[in-house]
Amino acid sequence: MPVRLAFYLLLILCGACQPTTFRQCPNPHTDPTKRLYNDIVTELIERRFYNAYLPEKEREELWRHFAEVDHAGSSGPNDSAWHQARNARLQNQLFQDSAHFQTFYLDISPTKSALRLAELPDSFPALRPWSDIVAMITALTPHQPQATLDRLNHVQTAMQAAEFQLCTARLRTLNNEQHQRESAARTITLSEVVFNARQDQALLSYGWRCGSRCGFGEVLLVEKTNGRWHIRQAVQTWIS
Repeated sequence: MPVRLAFYLLLILCGACQPTTFRQCPNPHTDPTKRLYNDIVTELIERRFYNAYLPEKEREELWRHFAEVDHAGSSGPNDSAWHQARNARLQNQLFQDSAHFQTFYLDISPTKSALRLAELPDSFPALRPWSDIVAMITALTPHQPQATLDRLNHVQTAMQAAEFQLCTARLRTLNNEQHQRESAARTITLSEVVFNARQDQALLSYGWRCGSRCGFGEVLLVEKTNGRWHIRQAVQTWIS
């Protein structure tokens, strides 16, 4: 076999061996609420937080591609496939490589401050402008919408940062001014969880701070499939 042909065959085989899906991190929790938090925080970090969990070099590669291809208006199905494959490969590469983990912070302080969760109104009637959120609440808990809203506005304190098992990032508790300064770019605040009667769907809200003037908040409808929790619907309520 000619050397050049063998080389091309090797490249094809190597390409076929590249991971195309994200690896699943083991979830050690038996408590339903903690199991949900662990799965959803993993998904948020790996898929919704602007690739902040990746090392700087890999983040720059993805942002450069976005600027040169996506933002230029030349992206298409092939480019979307490139993103999916590249993100999966980078996640697999970082999986359990703790020497390259980025540090995120979990805010569990009960003190009320601006832009920590989804910043929803206190009363359910005032929620009417957010029709998607109203629909999610009434579908999940039709007989107690106000109680559900109250929990979406309440910061969870049941699960500490040390209880999370993450395979691509580390999580620390935000507990003093020094941490607040250091974690301005990677702070997560979670609300309490509201389950449906079958405990296969749930609602929660969260706030994400990615800088002094950077962040957003969302309400999530999550669903349990094959023993794992995944985000089914996300409604953004603020962004800065």
